[in-house]
Amino acid sequence: MKPTLISILLAGTTIVAARTWPVQQGNVRIMCSMTVGGSFDTRTAALSGTVATSTSGSPALDGNFTVDLRTLDTGISLRNQHLRDHYLEVDKAPGYDKAILSEIVLQGLTGDAPQGKGSFTGSLTLHGVKKTVSGAVDVRKTGHGLEVKASFPLGLSDYNIAEPRYLGVGVKNTVQVEVVFTVSQ
Repeated sequence: MKPTLISILLAGTTIVAARTWPVQQGNVRIMCSMTVGGSFDTRTAALSGTVATSTSGSPALDGNFTVDLRTLDTGISLRNQHLRDHYLEVDKAPGYDKAILSEIVLQGLTGDAPQGKGSFTGSLTLHGVKKTVSGAVDVRKTGHGLEVKASFPLGLSDYNIAEPRYLGVGVKNTVQVEVVFTVSQ
């Protein structure tokens, strides 16, 4: 049985054992509203990572979650190509092919037994830019772990991503990101 966050007194020193949560499976959905009405979703299941309670006493979780941007699928091959090549520029520089969420802090949930609804903040690195994002999170116990649902708005211009346009139709600057994943306990 894995321990929850506990303190062990050993030779007068307090040692804190970290609780870790590796991603088992996940889905990312990015809802893109169009400038002339309508919308489309961009999806991927390429979510990986592990987070753990901090052994330093910091409220931020250690570790990160990573999304492989090369796997994003809009449902249309030409739109996929434009997304990857012209807007996300996945081949431009090292790291442009990934989105990484780190320095995650949960509010309204405890690190050793995170269940229920709350919010989070974290640092998102995307397109060579690192900025703080925040949103809602809902954590529920499942058979062998936890199911996490998180959502947050993302401003494309905040990450120096060119305004997506094709034949006069574009995507609004703010997209909504939804992530659903399970972690083992």
